[in-house]
Amino acid sequence: MTHVSNRPQTRGLARWWVCVAFFAPNTHHLAGLRPARAVRLAARGPLTRRTQNPADAPLGGESGSLYARPVFPTCANLPAGRPAWLHSLIERPTSIDVARCAGVSQSTVSLVFSGKGRGRVSEATAERVRKCARELGYRPNVAAQALRLGASRAVALLVPDMTNPFFSRVLRGAQRAAASAGYIVILVDTQNDRHWESQSFEALRAGPVDGYLLFEVTAPDALGPDENVVLMETEERGRPSVRFDGEAGAVAAFEHLVELGHRRIGHLAAAFRALTFEHREKARRSVLTEAGLDPDAQPRVLTPISIEDARVNAGELLDQEPTAVFCDDDVIAAGMYLAARDRGLKVPGDLSVVGFDDMDFARVLEPPLTTVALDAELLGATSFELLEVRLNGRRTRKQIVLPAELLVRGSTARCRDER
Repeated sequence: MTHVSNRPQTRGLARWWVCVAFFAPNTHHLAGLRPARAVRLAARGPLTRRTQNPADAPLGGESGSLYARPVFPTCANLPAGRPAWLHSLIERPTSIDVARCAGVSQSTVSLVFSGKGRGRVSEATAERVRKCARELGYRPNVAAQALRLGASRAVALLVPDMTNPFFSRVLRGAQRAAASAGYIVILVDTQNDRHWESQSFEALRAGPVDGYLLFEVTAPDALGPDENVVLMETEERGRPSVRFDGEAGAVAAFEHLVELGHRRIGHLAAAFRALTFEHREKARRSVLTEAGLDPDAQPRVLTPISIEDARVNAGELLDQEPTAVFCDDDVIAAGMYLAARDRGLKVPGDLSVVGFDDMDFARVLEPPLTTVALDAELLGATSFELLEVRLNGRRTRKQIVLPAELLVRGSTARCRDER
């Protein structure tokens, strides 16, 4: 920067620090070099290099001016002498500044950003507050908010395997319900460890989490009965929970195969224990017994829930020549499709296949997969809504059961084998 003065070093130094004041997030960055003077100079507006050439004028400045001044956002309601651009660029804006800008009280700003403004702050006012916050660059201090309110407005969702597409839909439903209540959802992958390590739990507990959504995860002993916990797809005495009626869904699936004339019905089952899979096995035994078939004589093989594992383990099942196969999960059913193709078997001409969950890809398999549909987003949303009851200080031990529905598509057909 060029500046003519009898004190070129001093004046140049002061103006150099004016530039620093505009880009440093806090005035403490000016410590040791007269920050107060730098701020007073800055209040006149930021100065750039001298120019008479319009093409050289800085963006937002006046072309041909002696000193071009950039354009900064302003808030009409801020007190004189403290324009929005100066406050937002020199020091971190606070909720007080947002309140002055929007012409509301500080408590109104707090209500808007804490998610507690529904029914107490009009949408027009809330939007004005958010607009001023954007102009000033204001962001709520989550840590301070947690200390002040004794709550972080965050909940943890623990799932056994985040690579399974079913859980992305559960998360989406929980996030949608949480956002409407002013909460965020933190996703935790337990990597199929139903008895997650105590150290993982302690790390969550030490962080800013107000409650827990546990999907097929055993609640640790440290989570007492008064903790904000909702179980998903499992049940435990004394705790609120949400699950699907998986048993009814499995009953419908096996009855469908029996009605199609299948007498040798295989089961490619998930290779770990969970209440939902126990319900499916119970349904299998019940329907087969009622149909005059011995459940223990029917082919049954366990597999991890992955397409490749299912493809490999399906080979053992196909060696026993079933005419139909019930799969505990759509991912397992996709592996069964691959195994059938490897052996030259056609679905459903040679082998009928039924899945479970109705994931997005089930409709694009060839042929489209007959499956038991579960509304994963509804599960996530309902679970958070039940957790919110406890977060609001009300006790509940409600256990909710959601419906499951069999969707018949192209992967099942009448049995052509007379065995």
